[in-house]
Amino acid sequence: MADYLDYKFEDNQGFIDTYDELPLWSAAFGLLLFRHLELKPNLTVIDLGSGTGFPLLELAGRLGKSCKLYGIDPWKNAHKRANKKIKNYGLDNVEMINSTAEQIPFGDNSIDLIVSNLGINNFENPPVVFRECHRVLKPKGKLVLTTNLNGHWKEFYNIFEATLRQLRREKIAETLISHQEHRGTIQSITKLFTDNGLAVTRYFEDNFEMKFLDGSAFLNHYFVKLGWLSSWKSLLPEEEIPDIFSALEQNLNSHSLKSGGLKLTVPMAYVEGEKE
Repeated sequence: MADYLDYKFEDNQGFIDTYDELPLWSAAFGLLLFRHLELKPNLTVIDLGSGTGFPLLELAGRLGKSCKLYGIDPWKNAHKRANKKIKNYGLDNVEMINSTAEQIPFGDNSIDLIVSNLGINNFENPPVVFRECHRVLKPKGKLVLTTNLNGHWKEFYNIFEATLRQLRREKIAETLISHQEHRGTIQSITKLFTDNGLAVTRYFEDNFEMKFLDGSAFLNHYFVKLGWLSSWKSLLPEEEIPDIFSALEQNLNSHSLKSGGLKLTVPMAYVEGEKE
């Protein structure tokens, strides 16, 4: 059995000490955020799903001392890492708060700006989060998010689906298609804004490409194992996982050999809404 199938996430100090490499993924979305975000003085700002501090701490540095920023996330170990960075960077305008996006610990009409870089992908109940954002935002306050869109890594998912059909696992192939549909579209995301009292003022779509030597490198990559592997395995009968992944890896490698590597497209969006 491939080693990557044995991967298990452990939320410990050793992991969090090396977690900062993950912005290699989230930086593309963060750069999209900073490209379009309007910076103003004297703002009270929340970063929802702030993790170990990206883009929260960079935003704090770019806004400067007239603004106060709060990072909200339930991940305690991530807060430890972020607080170390706050101290080392000399940022006295940032505070970490251990809470969920569904329960923002601020009063009504108290926040000027809420940002969330890839956070919507991890919210268990997005409508509740959007209602909370509306509640705490001041009139004309803004919610700004970045996210990956439906069509993410389509090249991989096409090969995965073809592999399942090759193995005559048609029902699982259909489940895989449904699995991909949980990612938002511009239409579904903007509807979350408008359904919860936030007028969409601007949005921008973009994309970037991730390259791997081949399928083996992709499936063994630490971030793929951390962020996606368990969700793929959950779609498959446990006893069939080794054989299906073996065939998938072979097909990915064959494709990579013919195509000069495995190139995966990531569509992304910046969406900005204002409290009406």
